[in-house]
Amino acid sequence: MKRFYYVLYVTAICSFAQSVALSQISITTADIPNYFGVGNSLFLYGSSDSVTMNIGTVSSSMSQTWTAPTVTIDDSFRTDNVLPSSTPYNADFPGAEYAKKFAFSDTNITAEVYEYYKLSNDSIENVGSAEYESGKVGGKAFDTVLFDKTTKLYFHLPTQLGDVATLSVDTVDEGVGLSDITTDVRTFDAYGTLVLPKGSFGALRSTDVASSKAYYGSTLLYSSTEYSISWITQEGYELSVAVDTLTSGIAKVHSVSITYPGKTPASYVRTLADGPATFALYQNYPNPSNPTTTISYELPDKSFVSLKVYDILGNEVATLVSQNENGGSYSVKFDGSRFASGVYFYRLTAGNFVSAKKLIILK
Repeated sequence: MKRFYYVLYVTAICSFAQSVALSQISITTADIPNYFGVGNSLFLYGSSDSVTMNIGTVSSSMSQTWTAPTVTIDDSFRTDNVLPSSTPYNADFPGAEYAKKFAFSDTNITAEVYEYYKLSNDSIENVGSAEYESGKVGGKAFDTVLFDKTTKLYFHLPTQLGDVATLSVDTVDEGVGLSDITTDVRTFDAYGTLVLPKGSFGALRSTDVASSKAYYGSTLLYSSTEYSISWITQEGYELSVAVDTLTSGIAKVHSVSITYPGKTPASYVRTLADGPATFALYQNYPNPSNPTTTISYELPDKSFVSLKVYDILGNEVATLVSQNENGGSYSVKFDGSRFASGVYFYRLTAGNFVSAKKLIILK
């Protein structure tokens, strides 16, 4: 659960810039208190529409203008700035200077997520998170806290045109010899004016390249790369879009999100529709298959879903799903009758969630 919501608001938290229209932007330590100050929040509105917009071009000398596309908003949430000392897990993150809170609930689960940050001489870092969950699933009550104490770079200080930052490098052991390695690199490559429904603001553009590689032991099974572009402003406004490839000018974009800053309301808990609370990919059944099997997965929100099957050499042998799907539980039949007996792998990608499992065909 945490990964999905973290991915949704991680770029919103990074929206710090000194914005002077038609001037280059620089992020400095002087900007940080404005956006981590208690009493301020960030409101993110997301859309799964695919539309076209002028994404601009890489330039170190030419000011540009970018206009947010018109989309249908189908998701929204809010993060609040809070004092670390006011959170229940402050002692677990000594030295944290800032904290953010996100709360949500549905008919079966209530959760609170806390992110902790620390300012150093040349960067601001996320020093970890804690997620408290309680509720009932499958008729069984639960009450638990999940900790992540991995330190990750948010951005360098100062961040300015030309800065390149490796935001994260993560290795996930999926078991049965499978592992995923992901890397996220952000490059600030242009400046200008961002036009949003609430006004025009000086902005700095960044391109993000998130790569994922899956290994079975030391054998590379497959690799993929996802691209996104963001525009950030001093005031905390941000536009973020996903693109199929890094190009220039008019391009097709999707997974559009717009972030607005604002004052923290007196109370707020996001209510989710009744359904899965997190992304999940389950082991196929039966396994081994002879030759038909069922693969099941869950989505907490609408996402573009890719479910593919690979052989032991990493060659793609079947695409089972490649489309936008609403949040919910899904099952897909895989007929392996035309494939030789042996070990295969299936991989689910939904937004930034990636998971893979081993499948055996036995005839």
